[in-house]
Amino acid sequence: MTDGEVCHGGRVHPITATRVFDMDAGSLFDRITALKNHERLIPFTRIEAPGRRPRVGDTVVATSLGVIRDVMLLTRYERPGARGGNHPGTAMYRKVGPLLLGTAEITVTPLPDHTARVDWTEEVHLAGPFPTELTSAVVGHFLTLMTGRALRRFELLNGAR
Repeated sequence: MTDGEVCHGGRVHPITATRVFDMDAGSLFDRITALKNHERLIPFTRIEAPGRRPRVGDTVVATSLGVIRDVMLLTRYERPGARGGNHPGTAMYRKVGPLLLGTAEITVTPLPDHTARVDWTEEVHLAGPFPTELTSAVVGHFLTLMTGRALRRFELLNGAR
C-alpha cells in the first residue's frame, strides 16, 4: 500500500508473473514498459499513455471492457544497468483509482547470454468500503490471469525461451 491510501483492514496480496526472454535487458525493458503496446497484450483494454519513453510523473489510463478505468502514476523508472553492471531495471506505477488502488511494478533483470527476466508484480485492492485483504485476494485472481496472459502474448510477439 502506498502513502495516501486508506486501508480497511488486512494486507494487500501481491501477485507476480515471471518470464525469461531471449533478448537483452535494455531492449526488453523498453518494449515491456511501452504501455501503449499493452493494448496488444491485454484483451479488451485501451491505453492512454505518452507516445515516447516513459518518464516519472507520467499518468497512464488503462480502460478495460470500455468501463473499468485504471489510472496510474509512474513513480519510478530506471533502465537496466542505470546504476552500473547488471542492476535490474524497474518501472513502478501507483494506481490512484477510481476503482483500483495499489502498485504495479515491472522489473527486468539481465541474465547471461543476452537474456533477461521480467517480473511483473501487482499489489492491488479495490477502493471503497470493503476489507482490503478480501478485495486484494479477489482482484489478485484476475491479475494473475491478466499478467500471465500478457507475458505469454509478449513472448509470442517478441520471442522468449
